[in-house]
Amino acid sequence: MEIQTLMEKIELSRQVIDWIKEFEMSEEEYQEWKKIFDTDIKEFQTRGNATEGFEQTMLYLYIRFACDAFTWFRQEGIPEEIYIQTMKDITIWEKDYEKKNGHLGLKAADWLSLSIHGKLFRLGRLQFEPVTLKEEIYTEKMSCPQGMRVLNVHIPEDGKLSKEKCSQSFAMAEKFFSKRGFPKKNTYICKSWLLSPVLKKFLGENTNIIDFQNRFEVYDIVYPFRQAEERIFGVISENIESYPEYTSLQRTFKAWLRNHPEDIGMGAGIFIYKD
Repeated sequence: MEIQTLMEKIELSRQVIDWIKEFEMSEEEYQEWKKIFDTDIKEFQTRGNATEGFEQTMLYLYIRFACDAFTWFRQEGIPEEIYIQTMKDITIWEKDYEKKNGHLGLKAADWLSLSIHGKLFRLGRLQFEPVTLKEEIYTEKMSCPQGMRVLNVHIPEDGKLSKEKCSQSFAMAEKFFSKRGFPKKNTYICKSWLLSPVLKKFLGENTNIIDFQNRFEVYDIVYPFRQAEERIFGVISENIESYPEYTSLQRTFKAWLRNHPEDIGMGAGIFIYKD
């Protein structure tokens, strides 16, 4: 896929598109970076950290890497719509970087490499990553052995987490992964602040977040883990009053933190798909 086409389809801003079109890098240098990216992502990060201005260079590189990845997606018979939706994660993280730093750039090399290397796919509202359990998961209702293949669920930060959209995503995942060697009625796992049981103490049962959480059997909670503050407010601050109150969720969570400043943690959950 051509760079211009991809940039427009993943809805990069005009500023980013124009900047990438003017970016200069020799083909030899690009191929050197691509070889490292494809063979050793940790080495890619290490060299990148030692390179001045790499967070801007990485934005250019990841757009080109994503273009190159289109060939693999097509060979695998994956629809272009899924390819485009998957690569939109670059746009999400570029916007996040620009918001926090005031200029163009990109981080999250490890994370974004999953999409480009075909290890994570966006299907509707949610992302799904095929993984093998490194240790047994044991709950009151089920037991999943070490080595079992499951689908790890991730939640992109770009839209409401409605019940309907989530249901559509899980149905899409069942269809998509059944064509890629997974059985019907897959097991799904998720680790996120969205699964923290503490949320039920100040969010109503009819909220999208709690509806999402109720799909899972939450079997563990990890502390300390302040992901909720980072996701809801955009930053982590020791001064609660500095947090913004633009949304109802920000206002509700901020009011809770005033009296309960402790970390709400990250929940881990699991469920088996049902129609």
